[in-house]
Amino acid sequence: MKVLIADDDSSFLVTMEKQLSRWEYEVTAVSNGLEAWDVMTGDDPPRLILLDWMMPGISGTDLCQKVRDLDHGQLMYLILLTGRDSKEDVVTGLESGANDYVTKPWVADELKARLQAGMRILRLQDRLVEAERDRVALQTAGAAAHEISQPLFVMLGNVEMAMEEMDENSDLWKSMQTVRDAGVRINKIVRQMQTMRQPVTKAYVDGVEIIDFEESSE
Repeated sequence: MKVLIADDDSSFLVTMEKQLSRWEYEVTAVSNGLEAWDVMTGDDPPRLILLDWMMPGISGTDLCQKVRDLDHGQLMYLILLTGRDSKEDVVTGLESGANDYVTKPWVADELKARLQAGMRILRLQDRLVEAERDRVALQTAGAAAHEISQPLFVMLGNVEMAMEEMDENSDLWKSMQTVRDAGVRINKIVRQMQTMRQPVTKAYVDGVEIIDFEESSE
């Protein structure tokens, strides 16, 4: 998992980066709050964040407050690094939006445990987001199928009646047959939408994923 560390103490930063790398985290290290903000608001930012409480540019607590206002801010796990350990300081840090804190000088086993706790929470968030996405997809598919099925039924019925009055060898009959076949195909998709239980996606174009109705239906 990717981790961002922000601290203005260069020796502390190097030591922390080496330790996290040994634990197989993909580490981005910066020396001030402004650089940390640039990383957190950039493309594909780390979601596990270690922020020094006091550092140039923007403090760790101010960063926590700013991050929580971002669209993706609630999907980040923020840990404050601080030499402050009074109850009042802990409360202040957590009220700023931090999820946890680690006091300096840090203890390797404690830091590792807190990072692992953060990873578990992030993974739980991912499962909840996926479950919500699936729920919305199922509701949307069901609503769309309901709205499409009635006018589609009327259209197919009228096409069938019109074709009965036409010469099967005429160009118009063949055109209507094309319309009917397309309607039958749409009706099949509608039935698949109505029986979706677990959305399954497939590649479309330009990296876009779309729902595979056939694989998603019973």
